[in-house]
Amino acid sequence: MADFTATVIINGEECDYAPDAGMARIPCGNCGTLNEVEIELAADGTPRHLGFSCENCGHWNSPVS
Repeated sequence: MADFTATVIINGEECDYAPDAGMARIPCGNCGTLNEVEIELAADGTPRHLGFSCENCGHWNSPVS
């Protein structure tokens, strides 16, 4: 299980981040359920993901632009 010891800002929200695993807990834009999503940090530290389907409601959450 990932160790969420840091935070990142994604879509204007502070999200728990596991640096060793490259995972963040991102809320679904539809139902708010926290989903563990693989993210990468750009050279300037900006987080981004490729999009994800909510594990609760199935809503597609578009990538961070």
